[in-house]
Amino acid sequence: MPRNAILQDAMADLGPDQIFELKLIFLREVSAGYGPAKVAYDQLRESGTLDKPQLDILRRFFHKLAGTAAAAELSMLGKLAGACETAAEAMVAGKFSVGRYALQILGDGLTAVASVLEGRTKSDPPPGAKDAQQQPAQPLWIAEGAPRILVVDDDAFGVQLAESVLGAAGFEVSTCLDPTTALQCMRDRAPDLVLLDVDMPKVDGFEVCSQMRKDPGLHLIPIVFLTRHGDVERRVRGLSMGGSDYVQKPFEPQELVARVRAHLSRAGEFRELTIRDGLTHCYTSEYFKVRLDQELARAKRYKSKLVLGLLDVDQFKRINDAYGHAAGDAVLVKLSAMLTASLRSSDVVARYAGDEFAFLIIEATPADALAACNRLRESVAHTAFELPETLGGGLRVTTTVSIGLAAYREGDTSHDFLLRADGSLFDAKQQGRNRVLLG
Repeated sequence: MPRNAILQDAMADLGPDQIFELKLIFLREVSAGYGPAKVAYDQLRESGTLDKPQLDILRRFFHKLAGTAAAAELSMLGKLAGACETAAEAMVAGKFSVGRYALQILGDGLTAVASVLEGRTKSDPPPGAKDAQQQPAQPLWIAEGAPRILVVDDDAFGVQLAESVLGAAGFEVSTCLDPTTALQCMRDRAPDLVLLDVDMPKVDGFEVCSQMRKDPGLHLIPIVFLTRHGDVERRVRGLSMGGSDYVQKPFEPQELVARVRAHLSRAGEFRELTIRDGLTHCYTSEYFKVRLDQELARAKRYKSKLVLGLLDVDQFKRINDAYGHAAGDAVLVKLSAMLTASLRSSDVVARYAGDEFAFLIIEATPADALAACNRLRESVAHTAFELPETLGGGLRVTTTVSIGLAAYREGDTSHDFLLRADGSLFDAKQQGRNRVLLG
């Protein structure tokens, strides 16, 4: 099926309000870009010389238009914009002189845009559709369990279309229209996958990709590039820099969803291997530190609650000395399961070092954290840990745990946070073990 036909099918699945909002956003984006593009064209026509900055303004304007016009039911305008973009690129590359015929191509494209704006902006909205300006802004929250997608693109219409398609497929989608803030958006929202436009001003998609791959907190996130260019050179460059895939604009909704799902599945399998402790299957200390930074950033930004805990097995060396390290491992496996079960799925549990565990209780008050940890402490104290059959079978040992907690305070760094929790754990040990203290 042709690409435009698939896009139209996808639009047909949307409600009238969504369709109208998408078209309205498209027209606003085109209207905002038309003025600078017209000024650039007039300057080129007057000078008759190769003015690369002005040509680049026109190229970018037609690039956006070519990638999104079909989804706004303006496929012919999209094709004309594509021809104008190609002409502008050829002029910048010196393959096409700035002559009368070249300028006529660009002028025809701008005339077609002006006609669309004049005719469409006077149209009344369809029955039942609401003005997009009256729609309340959607809150940036992430539902538990749904894969999180961040769309980084300076084209508001393209972003809205991707958000609608992926949202309808069950993903939680957030957006970033300013590529210079893309990395901060990723740190704040912790996406499972990033859809990244290649051709953006100031910072292009390749540069954002390069920065992500150098950041220890972002380097594992799969990147699917969005581009209207399908040439081999660009694909090879993006993939060699760490990109996972390409989707060409205007994208086919079914293809976009299928590729996103495939890369999320692969990334999930790979991440589980790299961020889980081999014995307890809790997160590793390295991953915990990354999540700690992310959750601290979120707590600072949204003034939310956060509690950090450190748990240590009391006199763990006694178990290893009396029964061997296999016995100690068996205790740690059972204990990690008890700790994970005592917290929520949204909380973070890691094996921090040896017999020490670290955990983050998200959106919980200190009182709630104390109550949950004391329940866990009592449960551990009353549990007989069964040792492996290799040790003779039937052997059971008991132990206790000490837990130190720290509640987030405004201005906390990860070092401050960990230091307070560690101080609480030390005090719990000094005061006789088998207790929970909040610092």
